[in-house]
Amino acid sequence: MGLDVSHGAFSGAYSSFNRFRRAIAKAIGGSFPPHDDKSLDEEQIYWPNGFTETNPGLAEFLLHSDCDGEISSLACKWIADEMEALLPALKTYGMGGGHLARDGGYEQVAKNFIAGCRYAHSEGEDLRFF
Repeated sequence: MGLDVSHGAFSGAYSSFNRFRRAIAKAIGGSFPPHDDKSLDEEQIYWPNGFTETNPGLAEFLLHSDCDGEISSLACKWIADEMEALLPALKTYGMGGGHLARDGGYEQVAKNFIAGCRYAHSEGEDLRFF
């Protein structure tokens, strides 16, 4: 059993999606659980001050359920635009193992997610998690 996201954005294990979100959080200077720093609260996502105001798409991506629900077409555009800026950092993170490696590593998985978000937005459709 795993996670599928519509519009070809992602398909793989929940653990791979979690590692992908951890990489996104790291690229913005934050931390997504489980944290490398064991002093951090495992129930919290950490990001720089003011992040949610300047990055509403990535905030939506990091806060969204990993097993169901939708992300609006408009939020898909924000996610794609904001995630695209992280590609240089994600390229340095390598392959990531498992389904991330199967799909080309962190950078390529981000490119796939961006493409899925742009596709959903262009069609005026929500991105669905199932």
